[in-house]
Amino acid sequence: MNNASSMPGYQINEYRLVIPLTEALQGKINAVRTSLHERYRVKTSFELQPSLTILKFHAFENIEPRLLERLHQVAIGHNPFKVELENFSAYPSHTIYIDVLTKSPFNELTKSLKKMKWLMNIPQYEPHFINEPHLIIAQRLKPMQFISMWMECEHTEFSGRFIANGMTLLKRNETSQHYETLRHMEFVSLPLSVKQGELFA
Repeated sequence: MNNASSMPGYQINEYRLVIPLTEALQGKINAVRTSLHERYRVKTSFELQPSLTILKFHAFENIEPRLLERLHQVAIGHNPFKVELENFSAYPSHTIYIDVLTKSPFNELTKSLKKMKWLMNIPQYEPHFINEPHLIIAQRLKPMQFISMWMECEHTEFSGRFIANGMTLLKRNETSQHYETLRHMEFVSLPLSVKQGELFA
């Protein structure tokens, strides 16, 4: 382990920023996952409830308060938006996912988040900004599992939509395999004068 990461405040944490789905849509997607995994004997499971990941990064523990403040500023600068999901796509020959038709709001979010990149500047841990998220149904498939499952999914229709009202920051440290919810931040789209007042208060 790096000596710096063992010093107080310099522990490196792993973060994931996600757009949560409604409970009803989570249930619908979980049902699809479970059905496919059982039929095609897929053993890999999902730790998190279905959500759309828009950023993966690492940061030092002592940066966390500033991270949360900046993420809050990003959230209040964006409107809630409608997200549409439709049908299946794949990364041959290992991953099957649900397509996200909505593009523009995610591009705008990514532009705002990239302005915070300097807070995630840790050697060997490049942040991963995702402006075209998708919803994974099955991953790390064996070739024959993939072929069989894709032959079904390719001709199966799926649709879902929800209003993205905010984003949630998840966190885990070097000793934990499980993410914990750190904070949920609502999209508000405050006027510029209000945002500047909060930023410089």
